[in-house]
Amino acid sequence: MSADLIALMPIDRGLTGEGDMAHPEDRGAATCRTESTGAGEIAWITLEHAGKMNAMGSLMIDATSNILANLRDHQTLRVVVISGAGPHAFVGGAFVPELLSFNPEEASEFICRLHALYQALRDFPVPVIARVRGYCLGAGAELAAACDFRIADRSAVFGMPEVRVGMPSLIEAALLPMLVGWGKTREMLLTGASYSASEGREMGFFELVCHEGELDAAVRSRVDQILAGGPQAVRAQKALLRAWEDMRPRDAIESSIEWMARAYETGEPHRRLSAFIRK
Repeated sequence: MSADLIALMPIDRGLTGEGDMAHPEDRGAATCRTESTGAGEIAWITLEHAGKMNAMGSLMIDATSNILANLRDHQTLRVVVISGAGPHAFVGGAFVPELLSFNPEEASEFICRLHALYQALRDFPVPVIARVRGYCLGAGAELAAACDFRIADRSAVFGMPEVRVGMPSLIEAALLPMLVGWGKTREMLLTGASYSASEGREMGFFELVCHEGELDAAVRSRVDQILAGGPQAVRAQKALLRAWEDMRPRDAIESSIEWMARAYETGEPHRRLSAFIRK
């Protein structure tokens, strides 16, 4: 645990969505607790669909979206960690009974709502870490791809099996070339193959893979690294990274210059540089 941990504050966010679009067998949920430290808050989100490998259905989409919306304006929030409940899966894919019930219009509406959730993660003002155990397939792999960091233990299995069930991989699967390159992306999406945690590390999908039983320590270490940075600087850096993805290098460089003045407007450089000199 972080040396400056001062409180652990559970917050009741057992949101389960509005339910208007939910399949009758959908029991998915998402919960969140926040941990208060001397460096700011950490939000721990848990996705759960008992007995269904934490499959992503409408209820889980709505619940997670609501949690992110509630957290977004927390000015003391520093980092978000997303986990799947239990040892067997992060998110094992989309909820198959719901997929089977769709007509074309409903399928399109579902995938748009799923994309909106992943977009909210990418645009979230602080770093988001995917803590991955077990299966991380389809919608789960896209969820992990939308996070800033992917940390897994050796139980992790990831892949994009959609072509094997008659549909292409969509939405945030488009992020995969940035992570694993075009060759591996083609291999993943055109064959539907699954990969081990060590293969995922070699491909660049996971930044870190640890032994089973060491995942919490590995995630905590990355959280502490983030907390060591200036709160406003980390938020600014995430915003810049997100903007750079859609720019040519020349435009990205030019766009970043104004952020230097913005940083000094916060006073954070003076405080931290002064502390550095004193050390």
